[in-house]
Amino acid sequence: MTIPEILAVPTAPSKEELERDFWDDENCLSYSEDGTKLLDAENFPGEVTVKDGCRIICDGVFAFQDYMADVRLGEEIPLEQRSSYLEKIHLPSTVTHIGECAFAECGEMIGIKLPKSLLFIGESAFVDCWQLETIHIPSACAIIGPRAFQGCINLYRITLGKSLEIIGEDAFDDCEGVEEILVPKGMKDHFKALLPKRLHKYIQEK
Repeated sequence: MTIPEILAVPTAPSKEELERDFWDDENCLSYSEDGTKLLDAENFPGEVTVKDGCRIICDGVFAFQDYMADVRLGEEIPLEQRSSYLEKIHLPSTVTHIGECAFAECGEMIGIKLPKSLLFIGESAFVDCWQLETIHIPSACAIIGPRAFQGCINLYRITLGKSLEIIGEDAFDDCEGVEEILVPKGMKDHFKALLPKRLHKYIQEK
């Protein structure tokens, strides 16, 4: 797929898809009728397996929701309590798109294995995943959206794939623990053009 084609794929669930969804009771997940889009999750367990054939993880599916915090309705939620239940997720080899805020504030998730099929990571997809330590962007992935990994304060190793053409603004902002950014051989200059200057000192060819 070309960049315009990748960007043209909708990651928000439509009204019709939500009305005709079907549920995976074991994982508490809601899919589109054809199974290609993961639409929603409710009270999901700590470990989740996404069905094979799913291509799109829709916007905000696993993001923190106010009801998850142990406070009374209407009370201010302390920062340390703003954490989704999700700890571990298994994605199938069919996923191509991860939507906006899909894993926002999944503060208990230490790692995630992104499938080789992945082409697109949406805006703020992994924002404030505080425990995330490493991320390997597959070689097919062409786009990382703005603020995708912002606030991942324990992220120390980032591996970037050869197909990346767009890394959005502040994609790795406030990632205070970064020690190395691994890129394919011969592509250091390419990634210097994509990443802000403050991160250039961490770039290493592998």
